[in-house]
Amino acid sequence: MKKNILLLINGFGIEKAGSYNVYSASLMPDMDRLTKEKIFTSIPNNFFDYKSAYRYFSMGVKDALTYNLVDNYISKNEHQSNQLIRYITNEVNKYKSRLHIFCYWDSERTLEHLVSYLKVITSQTSSIIYLHIVLCQKSMGDYKDIDKSFQALNYELGNNIKIGVVTGEENMTQVLPARDLVKCFITEYGEKWKDLSRKVNVFIQTKTVPCKARTFSVNSGYMFQDNDQILILNYNNVDFSMIMKELKAQKYRQLNLDTIKFYSLFPVRSEEKIPFMYNYAVASSYMLSSLKSINAKCLVMDKKDNCAYINYYLTGLRNNVDDALKYYPTDDNFNYDPNKVIEIINSYDKELYIINYEIDSCKSVAEMSERLKKIDAVIGALDRFIREKNYALFVTSFYGVEKDLYNSKQELCKINFSGRSPLIIDDNEISGANYTVDEGGLYDLCNSIIWNINKSYKLPGILRKRTSLLSFLYKKPKEDKK
Repeated sequence: MKKNILLLINGFGIEKAGSYNVYSASLMPDMDRLTKEKIFTSIPNNFFDYKSAYRYFSMGVKDALTYNLVDNYISKNEHQSNQLIRYITNEVNKYKSRLHIFCYWDSERTLEHLVSYLKVITSQTSSIIYLHIVLCQKSMGDYKDIDKSFQALNYELGNNIKIGVVTGEENMTQVLPARDLVKCFITEYGEKWKDLSRKVNVFIQTKTVPCKARTFSVNSGYMFQDNDQILILNYNNVDFSMIMKELKAQKYRQLNLDTIKFYSLFPVRSEEKIPFMYNYAVASSYMLSSLKSINAKCLVMDKKDNCAYINYYLTGLRNNVDDALKYYPTDDNFNYDPNKVIEIINSYDKELYIINYEIDSCKSVAEMSERLKKIDAVIGALDRFIREKNYALFVTSFYGVEKDLYNSKQELCKINFSGRSPLIIDDNEISGANYTVDEGGLYDLCNSIIWNINKSYKLPGILRKRTSLLSFLYKKPKEDKK
């Protein structure tokens, strides 16, 4: 079997028109050289975070499997008899309290499900329902759909359903924004906007991506009260522990938190156990199972905090610990030292090495340029290393970024690496003379890498072997059977 290295520059991509042009041949000379000497193409990078991208890379699934699971329940009308919903509405009716729904909004499918559940809930209770929107989108381009969906949602809501608070997902897990959010639910403190379209325009003008949107409220009267019921409409394993912690610590108003009950659509992370409606689905086909089918093993190099998420997707939405998948933390930034990277590769007997870098956390163009320069030095060293060893090196990005950064003149400029990522295939045995590259995404790339480890792997990828016309002309005829 052949050793393969996948080097990821997450956040990097083919710059769109109007971008600042961070990348240049002088900044990344080794990468520029490989684009000319080796197979070079581009692949779609329609993701804005490594979690969604790793899911697609591992399983070929663009949307969380939870969406399909809920679609199935709704299509069979099984959501109408859900016991947890019945229990929640009974509690609301019993205490004459209100229901709060925290809707983690990824796409229009989220709102379709929300409307279906609201129809069931309103058939069982006439109590006031406050809908709190948690924006999860990571692109400025999503605001067009958000504005349109807000208007449609307002049209769908009944008289006893009101939009309370709208906030970005990142506010749920960061201390100060979470503290302000909790204060909002205790005292109705903060910004108030009746006109959602006008507020969306403010976010666009201030270049604030949805998941980082500041908290604001739409209707009044949404403060938490004793005996209120709170339903978290989530599709991923979201972290609700910071909100729970701040609720307990708040000093603004006395609440009997023991009477306020929390529930969720799927399991959430929290110090307190929160009942949920459905459990997560798992995938039948995923990267680790594919590797194990050819007796291959993998080593992933990334920040320690990221490894649990990566493991979750590479094992098909499981939290399994498997000897075929190992992790090496890069928190000390050893991965920017080419010699140290090569030393780690040599010290682990694996068939696939995934080295994660990212540039989306950079605070300025200068910092981003410096990081890309260091990554390029690693690419150059790995190119020389794999040529000597007859290994293979794949260089790409799982997702792009779309953000504004300050340049050396302290001018705010647009950085847009979204849309497509560069892909370099550096292998002594693979060239443009004997292979072509089909259009494909991260899942196809995954299959090509596994095939390159062991040619017995049969799932199609993005690489196609060229066929020579002469091979047909000089092909020996089959002998007739006697």
